[in-house]
Amino acid sequence: MNTNPNPRRAFTLLELLVVIAIIAILAALLLPSLSAAKQRAGQTACLNNLKQLGTGIMLYVDENNGAFPGIASQHLGCYPTDWIYWRTNTTLYPPVEKSPIVVQLAGASRALFRCPLDVSDTARLAQADAANGPYLYSYSLTGYGVGDYPDLDTTVNLGMSSVFIVDTAYVFKQSAVQNPSQKIMLAEEPGSTSRSDNPSGAGVINDGRWEPGSDPLTARHAQAVPWQFGNDLTNSLPAQ
Repeated sequence: MNTNPNPRRAFTLLELLVVIAIIAILAALLLPSLSAAKQRAGQTACLNNLKQLGTGIMLYVDENNGAFPGIASQHLGCYPTDWIYWRTNTTLYPPVEKSPIVVQLAGASRALFRCPLDVSDTARLAQADAANGPYLYSYSLTGYGVGDYPDLDTTVNLGMSSVFIVDTAYVFKQSAVQNPSQKIMLAEEPGSTSRSDNPSGAGVINDGRWEPGSDPLTARHAQAVPWQFGNDLTNSLPAQ
């Protein structure tokens, strides 16, 4: 005879299955919300990065008689005036934390140059050359350079970055920028071949220079402008 006044009753298999099913349904309902929240948080952090980098560039411009920093192209060599020191061989080149636009920002670090939603290095590593290494950051400075756009005046630097070729300096100044609120100064390029990041299917970011009309903008964020915005040169050509 059972004399226990409160006998313990175990769950039946059916009850356990029902509980598991309910948990699975709740998880499925919550995951999209969590994913959207993560995307929003990443975008906010990315916008903060760009705001700080923009502040650093303007501080540099103010301290250098209105001149913008260097273009940081992989094809033109590394110069002390480059806006970002991105090359990975730090025995030959300074680290990114010493880049001229961030040395005066409190708490500046390499994380400032990378969007938290830009998570893959696979394509960067695959295209990197031995001399420079991969470009491990998300942002690039608009750089038309000199002579790269035959339909424009090729005798001058078209901005928005200064260009240094061996002993020749093509300095671009803030006074040459018209309608600054409508111009792209810092671009966020695709870091992977994913369609959600790189809808045009173009190459991924490979140096600190963003070439308007050639390099695409990323689509990883729900941005204020679509990625096609970067294909129109009037949105980045400083003198227009």
